[in-house]
Amino acid sequence: MPTKKDDRVMKINNQKMASFLRSILAVLVLSLPALQVSALETTIDLGAGLEHTSNSLKSSTSERSELEQKILAGFGLNHQGGSVVAEIDYRAEFTAYDKDTQSDETAITGDASIVYEQIDQQLYWTLENSRRNVVRDRALTNIEENREDRSITTISPELILRLSAADAINMRLSYSDISYDDDDQQDSNRAGASASWQRSLSKVDTVSLNIDYQDVSFDTGNNDYEYYRATIGYSAALSRLSYSINIGYNESQRESGNTNGNYFQAESSYQDGSSNWRLSALQELTDTSMGDGNGDFTGLSDFNSSSLEVDVFERTNVELEYNNSALCGACLFSAAVLFTAEDYEELNDDTDEVAFRTSLSYQISRLLSLRGLLGYRDISFKNDNARDDYSIVNAGFSVNQSLTRQFSMVYSLAYEERDSSVASGDYDEWRGGIRIAYVF
Repeated sequence: MPTKKDDRVMKINNQKMASFLRSILAVLVLSLPALQVSALETTIDLGAGLEHTSNSLKSSTSERSELEQKILAGFGLNHQGGSVVAEIDYRAEFTAYDKDTQSDETAITGDASIVYEQIDQQLYWTLENSRRNVVRDRALTNIEENREDRSITTISPELILRLSAADAINMRLSYSDISYDDDDQQDSNRAGASASWQRSLSKVDTVSLNIDYQDVSFDTGNNDYEYYRATIGYSAALSRLSYSINIGYNESQRESGNTNGNYFQAESSYQDGSSNWRLSALQELTDTSMGDGNGDFTGLSDFNSSSLEVDVFERTNVELEYNNSALCGACLFSAAVLFTAEDYEELNDDTDEVAFRTSLSYQISRLLSLRGLLGYRDISFKNDNARDDYSIVNAGFSVNQSLTRQFSMVYSLAYEERDSSVASGDYDEWRGGIRIAYVF
């Protein structure tokens, strides 16, 4: 007989699916009338798996083993041409816990972007959605009960006025909705407007002046604020190297007081045959609802500090990713580094975080490949915070066997160890499993 706990879990999962379907419906309603069916590229994949863990709750005192049963599904769509550019890529993963050490959970992640060119090279409509499964509170252990899906949906029209062959003015309105599946404390929406003057200095570089405004409202009715930003920017796109930089000032104004600071954003990428790297650096004012805006490209920035309280904070973030396929004829080496510093205006949640991940893949044959992974994360809380500093080391190994072009199996083994400033926060965990997948 279903229990109240089972009913609550089912209700949460149904709410997640309803939120996801609303996002997809909004995307499709806007885009389908303008899409040519013959130009669509779609992918669908289904999978299932079993994973056994030696320490499901990542505990130092009450280790409990668990068998996790997983069902996975993915959907992708790509359209390039005509007046519409569409890219959609979502994944859903349902996890059931055989011994009920945790509640059954559904995570839906991915991205969607639809750009409709209403007037040639002048008026554009953009609809975007991104979903990430994030850690609510980085001071607690990284288990399902401390994770939830964050969805950010933005619709924006953009008007481009070309004053000359070298000068243009871009004006953009936007409306964003941010929702968390398990708790509405951080749910918010923001209406914004921006204007930018851009001048092409040559065929490869551009300089710009930019102003931005946002009116931020939280669903709880508290901590609303207005955000202002002014920057000057420069960008260049060379044959192998492209980069951009924006520097300026940003400020948030709310009833409890104003917060201001410098704004800095830089992005760079380099492609040289078999190797490439990508660098991103950002210093900005943001809030606990928006966080990193689901903009992490290394996959390392999924830890948050505050799950229940709302605040504005200054976030400094640096990410570097490197890939090389020339180490050997069948190898792919990848490495990523993350540094994040968060300085909160009111909450005592100031945090420094350093994370690193490296992997090496080896293609033994057309149907068989191996992959090894090593990762490290160090989190420290500042200003005499009562939370405990800790570091995590994890390592993993997997074998991917393709039985046909559509059907594959993955065998995996992983180990994770946490070293905390207090013994009660230490743990280690072994995890092993098998997954099957079919691509249509």
